[in-house]
Amino acid sequence: MDNGQLPPQPQPSRKARAYYVSGALAIIILLGGVGFLVLDRRAAAPRGQAESATTASSTIGTATTTIIETSAPAPVIAHVPLPDEVRGIYWTAWTAGSKRADILLAYASSSHLNTIVIDLKLDGGELAFVPRDPVLSELVPKDPAVKDLDALLARLKNQNIYRIARIAVMRDRAFGELHPEVALRYAGGGVWRDKTGMQWLDPAAPEVGDYALALAHEAYARGFDEIQFDYVRFASDGALTAIRYPVYDGKLTKSEVMRKFFERVGGTLQAEKIPVSFDLFGLTCCAVDDLGIGQRLSDVIPFSDYVSQMAYPSHYAHGFEGLANPALYPYEVVKKTLDRNIATLHTSSSTAEIVAIRQKSRPWIQDFNIGAIYDASKVQAQIKAVRDSGASGWMIWNAANRYTTVKYAK
Repeated sequence: MDNGQLPPQPQPSRKARAYYVSGALAIIILLGGVGFLVLDRRAAAPRGQAESATTASSTIGTATTTIIETSAPAPVIAHVPLPDEVRGIYWTAWTAGSKRADILLAYASSSHLNTIVIDLKLDGGELAFVPRDPVLSELVPKDPAVKDLDALLARLKNQNIYRIARIAVMRDRAFGELHPEVALRYAGGGVWRDKTGMQWLDPAAPEVGDYALALAHEAYARGFDEIQFDYVRFASDGALTAIRYPVYDGKLTKSEVMRKFFERVGGTLQAEKIPVSFDLFGLTCCAVDDLGIGQRLSDVIPFSDYVSQMAYPSHYAHGFEGLANPALYPYEVVKKTLDRNIATLHTSSSTAEIVAIRQKSRPWIQDFNIGAIYDASKVQAQIKAVRDSGASGWMIWNAANRYTTVKYAK
């Protein structure tokens, strides 16, 4: 929701590189066999080719980085346990890399907040930090917002803050410029943009899932405790009928395409025991169709640990559930949204199943003035609705990271 954008960064060279393995191995042996041999193979092995048990690979499109491990052990990262109730706020990458982080961290500690959600990308898609994965480094601007990610994560851990990495997926100008073969187009070949002027990626392109997983693995290895994906959908605004998809051919429905994405990305992380969540439109709790964007609650639930519905009262149409202006009814809107999960998923009457589904919900709630002035009472009303619905926690959204002082603890 942050509208700030950085100018496009110069596109790195895509020139193929090859390294002779034998010579490199000889060098490693001479150096005592300590370290890593990184082979950056562009257009070498076929997509999906299996690696040996002693190697690990990171692949984005046609770029594959293979790491051959020697005697240097991988660092052990300690993760913060999931709180019984997540009480969170959102930080932009710029906040995370500035002195405001110290101010908001002190506020979180004094206010009984226990979770902070941090952007890994800038609004245009550039990475906000310097990654260790060399493939990801192509997407870092010259002056990243977060200069020392490891130090930031350590400070948060010292305060026992649960750290969630937020990754915007399909809305991404930087990746679209680096990989124009997966960017949405007009019929004439020009780059398609939404109403904000932002590029989007084709949800059916395998490279999009590759990138999401590579960034998730990087974030978890660096110390984030959970990966949260946002903009996991087809575009919803702009000249939608003018879109020409480079990969999506219409043979599958949009919801089928997105289910494959959720299964590929969420299922992979679940199998690796990496906590994963997805942000969804609030109306996915109330709709049985995909809202025209490919999002259905039933397609996400099996492949996520938590689902974060954007249950902002201001974002519901006038007349929702008979409410003339839903923004004036924060408790009612949030409660109805979360209660509708059960009916939408057509669950059995099993109490245990209902409780489990309710606990998978962990919505975003509103602390910004759209539709109404959101003071402490309206923020508190949303928190009460979340608790009354049996959800496992909540996260507060304010794009400028300016939060209303509220009694957050129970």
